[in-house]
Amino acid sequence: MPVRLASVYAMPERIAGRICLDFVNTVDPRVGSQQTDYLPNFEAVLDWCEAAEISLPRSVAWLRRTAREDAPEARRTHRRVLAMREALFAVTAASIGDAKVRGTDLDQVNRALGESIGHRVLAPATRGGVREEWRPADVLDQVLWPIAIDAWDLLTEPELENVRQCPVKLGGCGWLFLDASRSGNRRWCDMRTCGNRAKVRAHYSRRSQ
Repeated sequence: MPVRLASVYAMPERIAGRICLDFVNTVDPRVGSQQTDYLPNFEAVLDWCEAAEISLPRSVAWLRRTAREDAPEARRTHRRVLAMREALFAVTAASIGDAKVRGTDLDQVNRALGESIGHRVLAPATRGGVREEWRPADVLDQVLWPIAIDAWDLLTEPELENVRQCPVKLGGCGWLFLDASRSGNRRWCDMRTCGNRAKVRAHYSRRSQ
């Protein structure tokens, strides 16, 4: 299907309520044709990490410099980022729909999760007790680690029951989001976009009848 590449400065709104869901929502629409990909290269992946204020073992500035010094590795990591994104979308969509999860998709997610666990540690907190922090790491793949950890938490917690998908059959984009509304019946990823378009379509449908 045709995929448009977004401007290097363009980033999708983070409306999902969880960083792992915002990550899979970097394709718009999530399901359908004429998609826009907000992560067309590794530089854009770092733009997204910076905009999302993700905590990483290394700074985004360090990652940018390293990626420019080793372009082949940056391209390899970018391919893995996209593979992880599609696998995580498939696993999450299957999980909320009580469908069978493909082993190949789980392998992608588990690989990033396995790498992340060895680098996430507890350290003494300034005011006593402990806090979480990253061990130093010199690989570009670290951009996937906080996403994998957040996905682990979401997919194994009761909160998964509150994950929704913007309804494609009703004209929605297919993005995933956490429904934190008091009523628990949020339908659209965002009323200003998909929700508003649906209201307009319904209005013209009624007028045509």
